[in-house]
Amino acid sequence: MPTKPRIEFQVGDEVLYAGAASVRYGTIIRVIGAGNAQMVEVEFEDGKRELKKASDRALRLLRRKGIEEVRREFRDREVEEVRRSETRRR
Repeated sequence: MPTKPRIEFQVGDEVLYAGAASVRYGTIIRVIGAGNAQMVEVEFEDGKRELKKASDRALRLLRRKGIEEVRREFRDREVEEVRRSETRRR
């Protein structure tokens, strides 16, 4: 069975950690190692810091650290056609 590619976490990424009874939100403040042995230090909203394995399924990426490059605006041809047809109807 093919495995899905691992996410390489970066300092500044926003993550969530799904615990047994709650979900905790935090920011990655340190990355240790690389590849399968990567661990991250997460500072949660309540101020606590914990080390987590990057392969931990409970750790999810919410948003990447702000990137300076400008994103291209996504345009879908079908969506544009619907918009134009709606504009003509009015």
